[in-house]
Amino acid sequence: MDDDVELRRLRERVYGAEGASATPAMIERLAELEDQARRSDRPMPVLAAPAPPPAAVAPVPTAGEQLPPETSRLPDATRLTPRRALRIVAAVVGALALLGIGIAIGASTAPTMAATPDPAAAAYPELTFPQTVEDVISAEILRDSGIDAASTRYIATVSDFRIYLAQPDDGDGRCIVTFTSTDNRPWSAGCASGAQDGAAIFGVDDTLTVAIGDPDDSDVTGIPIRLSPSVTAYVAQ
Repeated sequence: MDDDVELRRLRERVYGAEGASATPAMIERLAELEDQARRSDRPMPVLAAPAPPPAAVAPVPTAGEQLPPETSRLPDATRLTPRRALRIVAAVVGALALLGIGIAIGASTAPTMAATPDPAAAAYPELTFPQTVEDVISAEILRDSGIDAASTRYIATVSDFRIYLAQPDDGDGRCIVTFTSTDNRPWSAGCASGAQDGAAIFGVDDTLTVAIGDPDDSDVTGIPIRLSPSVTAYVAQ
């Protein structure tokens, strides 16, 4: 592209109505072409001056009225020299870049609201994990049990019983649900109130007892098997 043509187009882009969309590379290239034009002493392309705005009609003071003094205003854009206009455009581009950096820093350092801890989740960490397919028990099976089907979590299989930890419908308490592992048949379900102190103990059958929490040795017999942070199985000897 001829330098004169490129210079004219760049000046239209930078100094014209679309000056705000000029990129730093365009501004730098324009400055380079203007310097070359001055060194070669060839006339620089001149943009057509925009049509002057309609003349404002000065208000006529009435008797005894004084007009306010004329306030200072910015210089007319058509009177800016190319170099001065170039500096103004560069300053605007730089200010926008700094504004973007400030917004990014502010977003990265904005404080986050701490989530309110769930008392049940704090007491039973097994309930903090999302429910998986392995954890799910049909809501139809639990319909009359008073147990929240969305709270069931599979813990382990002991003595041919699958053991689940869960919560009541109202969220106040803790529950144990068991299924037989050989034929996948519901076996037992029970809950302890949240107001009950100490461990909750559930007898599954004559050989298996399950406790939520840590019971006293005198409260339960059998060989203890820790199944999870909150659940322990006791198998009769």
